[in-house]
Amino acid sequence: LVFLATIFTNMKSLQYANVETFIVFRSSTPILVSILDYLFLGRTLPTPKSLMALAVITSGAIGYVVTDNEFKVEAYSWICLWFVTFAVDMIYIKYIVETVQMTSWGRVYYQNLLALPPIFLIGLISGEFVNNGKKFQFTGYSLMALAASCACGVGMCYSGFRLRKEVSATTFTVIGIMCKIGTVVVNVLIWDKHASPLGLGFLLLCMGSGYFYEQSPLREPPVPVIKPSPETETSAAAKGVPQP
Repeated sequence: LVFLATIFTNMKSLQYANVETFIVFRSSTPILVSILDYLFLGRTLPTPKSLMALAVITSGAIGYVVTDNEFKVEAYSWICLWFVTFAVDMIYIKYIVETVQMTSWGRVYYQNLLALPPIFLIGLISGEFVNNGKKFQFTGYSLMALAASCACGVGMCYSGFRLRKEVSATTFTVIGIMCKIGTVVVNVLIWDKHASPLGLGFLLLCMGSGYFYEQSPLREPPVPVIKPSPETETSAAAKGVPQP
């Protein structure tokens, strides 16, 4: 359900906001994820260098919002809702990957099959099947585009699970941000809802800062203090062994 909520709020955010706005908020998610990483997954807090990188990402996000000429309260409400569900999703999936023994393909199948019934129900309730079904034309090009989209989705899901196994939740989030550079380039080339040049500068500042982030290691477990039992002390005293 968390995975499904992340997808739904993601789509709603993109429906009301331009792509750059969404990406900048995506760039600030490592701050919250790093805190949850520390609280629930046993990671240390980020190093000063990593904290500086995350702080610059946040500063760039604030600078971008200031220059956003298409600010909409509804859009930012959906983005804030997505922000929280995304962070929870990152931590929860990382926990599942670490604790449940399963292949990456198995995780792909389970995640998508379990999400299929709820998303089908949402489509019926919202009327998307009826409204979009009338607009969709079953041509060779549209079916090829649909098949390519499905193939890319499967590839992203599989590679995502493989990567989650190797890195922390925060590092996975930062890597995802770096991948958004290509999205920005495509958006500039094909869409007309762009940020200002200054806003794009803040956006690139957010992206570049992720390069300096370093993965936080797992915290060292406390060394247990073993106290000798009364029987051991009695036996040692009988043998003349000095006690500490």
